[in-house]
Amino acid sequence: MAWAHWGCCLWLVLLCAPAWSRSNAVNLQRTDVRNCSTNPPFLPVTAVNTTARITALRQQLQAQNLSAYIIPDTDAHMSEYIGRQDARRAWITGFTGTAGTAVVTMGKAALWTDSRYWTQAERQMDCNWDLHKEGNTIVSWLLNEIPAGGRVGFDPFLFSIDSWKSYDSALQGSDRQLMSIPVNLVDLAWGSERPPVPSQPIYALQEAFIGSTWQEKVADIRNQMRTHSKAPTAVLLSALDETAWLFNLRSSDIPYNPFFYSYTLLTDTSIRLFANSSRFSPETLQYLNSSCTGPMCVQLEDYNQVRDRVQAYAQGDVKIWIGTSYTTYGLYEVIPKEKLVEDTYSPVMVTKAVKNSKEQALLKATHVRDAVAVIRYLVWLEKNVPQGTVDEFSGAEFVEKLRGEENFFSGSSFETISASGLNAALAHYSPSEEVHRKLSTDEMYLLDSGGQYWDGTTDITRTVHWGTPSAFQKEAYTRVLMGNIDLSRLIFPASTSGRVVEAFARKALWDVGLNYGHGTGHGIGNFLCVHEWPVGFQSSNIAMAKGMFTSIEPGYYQDGEFGIRIEDVALVVEAQTKYPGTYLTFEVVSLVPYDRNLIDVSLLSPEHASRDGVSPRWRTMLRRKPSNASEKEPTQKKKLSLQRSSSFKDFAKSKPSSPVVSEKEFNLDDNIPEDDSAVPIPEDAGKSSKKLGKKWRAVISRTMNRKMGKMMVKALSEEMGDTLEEGSASPTSPDCSLDSPGPEKMALAFSEQEERELPALSRQASTSSELCSPSPGSGSFGEEAPAPPYTGPFCGRARVHTDFTPSPYDHDSLKLQKGDVIQIIEKPPVGTWLGLLNGKLGSFKFIYVDVLPEEAVGPARPSRRQSKGKRPKPKTLHELLERIGLEEHTSTLLLNGYQTLEDFKELRETHLNELNITDPQHRAKLLTAAELLLDYDTGSEEAEEGAESSQEPVAHTVSEPKVDIPRDSGCFEGSESGRDEVDLAGTEEQLHSLSLAGAP
Repeated sequence: MAWAHWGCCLWLVLLCAPAWSRSNAVNLQRTDVRNCSTNPPFLPVTAVNTTARITALRQQLQAQNLSAYIIPDTDAHMSEYIGRQDARRAWITGFTGTAGTAVVTMGKAALWTDSRYWTQAERQMDCNWDLHKEGNTIVSWLLNEIPAGGRVGFDPFLFSIDSWKSYDSALQGSDRQLMSIPVNLVDLAWGSERPPVPSQPIYALQEAFIGSTWQEKVADIRNQMRTHSKAPTAVLLSALDETAWLFNLRSSDIPYNPFFYSYTLLTDTSIRLFANSSRFSPETLQYLNSSCTGPMCVQLEDYNQVRDRVQAYAQGDVKIWIGTSYTTYGLYEVIPKEKLVEDTYSPVMVTKAVKNSKEQALLKATHVRDAVAVIRYLVWLEKNVPQGTVDEFSGAEFVEKLRGEENFFSGSSFETISASGLNAALAHYSPSEEVHRKLSTDEMYLLDSGGQYWDGTTDITRTVHWGTPSAFQKEAYTRVLMGNIDLSRLIFPASTSGRVVEAFARKALWDVGLNYGHGTGHGIGNFLCVHEWPVGFQSSNIAMAKGMFTSIEPGYYQDGEFGIRIEDVALVVEAQTKYPGTYLTFEVVSLVPYDRNLIDVSLLSPEHASRDGVSPRWRTMLRRKPSNASEKEPTQKKKLSLQRSSSFKDFAKSKPSSPVVSEKEFNLDDNIPEDDSAVPIPEDAGKSSKKLGKKWRAVISRTMNRKMGKMMVKALSEEMGDTLEEGSASPTSPDCSLDSPGPEKMALAFSEQEERELPALSRQASTSSELCSPSPGSGSFGEEAPAPPYTGPFCGRARVHTDFTPSPYDHDSLKLQKGDVIQIIEKPPVGTWLGLLNGKLGSFKFIYVDVLPEEAVGPARPSRRQSKGKRPKPKTLHELLERIGLEEHTSTLLLNGYQTLEDFKELRETHLNELNITDPQHRAKLLTAAELLLDYDTGSEEAEEGAESSQEPVAHTVSEPKVDIPRDSGCFEGSESGRDEVDLAGTEEQLHSLSLAGAP
């Protein structure tokens, strides 16, 4: 706005002055971004001086007679994440975001990136660079900056076919020429400071971690070639994950991705793998059949010869099938057009996106272990952030350390986004050791992180607040959560593209004028890319299909204040619909709960409130016997306090079950074991965090229970180590040190007396060597006492299909030979089962066996008949509330964990206070209904036990002794709500009378 004349517009100046002052005050407060409009320009400490770099590059432009040079953010394989030696755009600009293109002319330098990185670019670039946010495309800018006759240079191996076509067509007729320069000019300017190419070994994955052998995959792709309408004779693979997936090979050339620089030319009669052959061990060469020349023999050729070899092959009577999205112009230009078969994605890329049953199981198991690490981290933050001892960078390091304690961990799947306060407004901000922000109870905290495991890749985002969020923050968070739920619950026709349904994730935000600037989701691989194409919700993604995995991650970002994102990974599965048809939906496999402290209950519908993680069923988990209870107290149950502010801490508060213990509530802060020192910092906290105290493990178990059920809870307790008996040394106590002579491993079999003494969740095999034994005198290298023979139940048989020989130091695992038949004792979903083979009790991985069908063991128990003239017991909480006329409390109960009748039976008067249900009549009716349900089910169980004891024993058809499988067995497969189907009988009239009592 132009300045007005003082004489006639003084009133206007005075009116505008306060607004001008506020505007400048805001600008002065933003010391985290550059300000190039001042003299001298203001640059934050995060900005990089690029003057010398740009000068060196312009010297190369002048030598090549170029007017401009385009610098993409990728490598010769169109990779999303690139090696340090390929980070040319980051080096020349100082901007390290994973998306963006730079252009340098003799007089100007400019960067284009998307909205995710605008603030980050303003923080990292100096004033040599112009940031283009929207409106002005690269081509239109070039046409304005370069005179007629100008030459625009580019590296053909850094341009995809589509990118080259786009630039070439836009510049045609403009008297500007697009020039392919075989030598990269940024590399020349970078010089000797450019990092070297990696040289780590290239290795083959173990059979346990693959869905199919490389020979099976090659045969499948060749079959697709034969059935293609254009009959290609070869497939050219350029993307790094294509070759890694095809041959089940991995390495570490790319940060966060287990890939190696390579190309593959797969023909109908040969296989050519272009890579550095010196990196293959003799065993890997033998694995690839590299010494022969047949159709199933892999011929290794030099990586740098791929262009010449492809050009030579294209001279014959051939047709080469390529995916245009990942093939570079450097290879495309040497293949005659008439010999090309072009698709957006190669057949390997599309086939890889659909996981087979084994790959699905592996990826699900990965997410279980990953969730354990993330929940442990959030619980740790819950205690340490109020002490002021955690910052963004130390937190990012600690969560990676916790993941490293899980089985099969290989590294992070991307740079952890650990962002507090205004940093969370940057969708892809990552802290550094030099630049980070301290975590505070006054700010939101966003964690977006993931892991690479031998059996899968993970990616999850959670946003939390440890203090008192504002009303707007809660509304924004709740609407993001609603979008996540709306999309993940959606049922849609098969072959529907992700872009068609993507709006469901945004609707709750759109309703109030909010939105987010990034994509809603992406595919994810099995120890491959964390962002695996072509799955997702963008226009360029392929249609959704059963067996695909995708993330669902809506968000909202208030620039300069806070950021919110909630990300889950989901499997595309068939939907069960009322009428026949092929429909799909999503099965969420992420297991970390959401932050209750940020949820605005009034915005949620009952459908939203019933979502896993929003309304976790803590009470089902609390029915298990406490670790210090005896067998004589099997019916006592813990009570749950509902005064919780978030999903990670206050939900764990519960009252002890023993009547002799004081009524002080169980508080997480009081039960995480501590040493004599102050709150541990990440470096030393990690030493003991894995060896959790029994109550901390209970916290994690409750958190996981809603998603996984009782069987998964049991499996998780096994994954983290069994709960210790009362009186034994705590794993985190000073008496339990790994530096001291260690105890023997816990035996895999227990005597009958030991079985009774162990807590319910500890009656299972333990392979942990970190548990301190309560019995003294045994050294770590002493001989193990022979375990008594196992006389308990079996829950099936399995035949071994893959040989496995455990390590000499592994005394717990079974040695497996193909054809062996194992008697299964426990089948935890995590994947490490317990069984009996050749008289030895031990553990084994489910991926090595095929479960054999069970023989019939006797007639099924007849169902109980419904009493005449009496309505059945209500099957859902909503139905019960309808009968007693209290539907108005449905949402309140659902949101606070009362999702089933099993949960509702735990309702007590103190819980009604916490739920803010104050009406005396309502309270009386609810408590009476809960008491009636509890009394009836207790009577039903006793009646059933009496009926079962009077029946004749059924003879088993197998030789092993069979007994009833206990509910805490890993083989128990019962419905959580099985009791809901029992007839209500005599209590129906009492419930009906409650509804009449409340009638006007």
